[in-house]
Amino acid sequence: MTALEHTALVGHGGVHIIEGAGGTRRHALHLVKLVVPVDGPLEIEAQVGRPFEVRAPVLTGAGVAHSIGSPGATVTTFLAPEGLGAGAQAAARGRVLVLEGAQAERARAAARDVLRGRLDHAATHELMRACAGAFAPGGPPVDRRVLRAMRRLAEQAPGRPALGALAAGEGLSRSRLSHLFHGAFGHPLRDYVTFLRVLTAIQALMDGTPLAQAALAGGFHDQAHLTRAIVATLGRTPGSIARSRFVQAEATRPGPW
Repeated sequence: MTALEHTALVGHGGVHIIEGAGGTRRHALHLVKLVVPVDGPLEIEAQVGRPFEVRAPVLTGAGVAHSIGSPGATVTTFLAPEGLGAGAQAAARGRVLVLEGAQAERARAAARDVLRGRLDHAATHELMRACAGAFAPGGPPVDRRVLRAMRRLAEQAPGRPALGALAAGEGLSRSRLSHLFHGAFGHPLRDYVTFLRVLTAIQALMDGTPLAQAALAGGFHDQAHLTRAIVATLGRTPGSIARSRFVQAEATRPGPW
């Protein structure tokens, strides 16, 4: 029997619930991801051929390649590395982190709360805040020029953005903008661009748009190109995403700018 999946998006973060056994293929996501096992352990593979099993919540840093599977229900919270996810990103930068003690209990309590109630915009945002609150603010503030460039990217139509012009608008060269972004978030700016394009296509899929048209909406060449990007970014197939019960979030700005 296919596991029931529920997805809610808020800005560039959100919540994904799997009721039943499930998992992802190996992938690297732009976002910090906190996975809370509800029934049974998690099986994590962060290095090829070296899986390990835990019963505690697991935090993965943005851009860290991994796969996760579970025999039971899980609650996953996605936190953008800017804004709500800044502390979590600093804690898990470049690695997979197994939570212990008070951090783990706070994450479990927040997951149980959202499972007992209705997954809507308010519940999603509250869970994101609760999970983000488990981590102290970390690292120096992100350069405001980088944050403004990220906002402008998010506001542009998907495709292949003119990063040179975008950087010049902030008084930077393209290479300097890329360097500042990588220094702040630990992975390339091109990954963020791909993430935005995938997100646009996913939103189209969840609205019932056919795969080929969703690919065009995200600026991909064709549906095969989109499928590869979704698997590489999320570890899931377009079909599983389209079948997920999607909770349309209220209109929100994509970041703390």
